[in-house]
Amino acid sequence: MRPFPSPTSDTQATDQRQAMDDRSQQAGISEVLIARFEHQRLPRLLTMRERLNAGEALTEADLDFLDRVLADAMSNRHLVDSIPQCKDLFARVVHLYHEITAKALDNESSR
Repeated sequence: MRPFPSPTSDTQATDQRQAMDDRSQQAGISEVLIARFEHQRLPRLLTMRERLNAGEALTEADLDFLDRVLADAMSNRHLVDSIPQCKDLFARVVHLYHEITAKALDNESSR
């Protein structure tokens, strides 16, 4: 006859499964955030920076895009704090955002 599992061992097994599920979910979220940044956001930000370095001004579409990038970054901040892989990405986005806005301001004040 097999002994019944103790309630403690059931709770531990449930906690372990939950921890594994949480890590799996975090990995999936970080992959999605990183992929979206690399394939959608980064190319557009780099193009924007190139145009600004050539002396151009930001368009209304650029400003809308920057607003969305900043809003997304702020709304995902809690994820960034809990997923180490995303911390570097977040820092890169903030740095690039700052670089772009500073250059845009410089270009506007030079006109």
